[in-house]
Amino acid sequence: MVSTITILHVEFGEGSIGSYLFAKVLLNSIRPAVEQLGRLPRTDIFCEVDQYPMAVKTPGLFTLRINSSLLCFANANFLRERILKLLTQDENGTEETAKDRVQILILDMTNVMNIDTSGILALEELHTELVSLGMKLVMVNLRWQVIHKLKLSKLVEKIGADGIFLTVAEAVDACLASKLAINSL
Repeated sequence: MVSTITILHVEFGEGSIGSYLFAKVLLNSIRPAVEQLGRLPRTDIFCEVDQYPMAVKTPGLFTLRINSSLLCFANANFLRERILKLLTQDENGTEETAKDRVQILILDMTNVMNIDTSGILALEELHTELVSLGMKLVMVNLRWQVIHKLKLSKLVEKIGADGIFLTVAEAVDACLASKLAINSL
């Protein structure tokens, strides 16, 4: 009798832990984290500014990493709204000069393995909203499935080939070079 009760308690505990972990994975998929990135001094390494306080934000650029393997119907609108909220918080949070005003949003898509039509639509809407605010969208490290679907949807054409990069460092350097060229005119 005692061994039967012990087995039932163990099975109930394992079931509870399994359910908890499943709920946690599901919640992380629906509401994934978005991290602001900064450059570690004297390197080409970009990391989360909250985790590494020595990471330096680049004036005029807002660099974010999406921490979700899927950009899909379950999380696309949440991510778009979260990105816009972070962008407006950053702009409203400090006294900005023309030099510091965010002009380019760089999205690090390293973790995004796949995207569906809702994810593509959310990126198109984000691009449209950024253009209306006078900003440019740049995407970095797109996986082959993601870039293929973005090309089929013509989003790559809308953003422009100059808005797709392999690494965050390349994107930041190119954006800074284009800002300098525009400012020197």
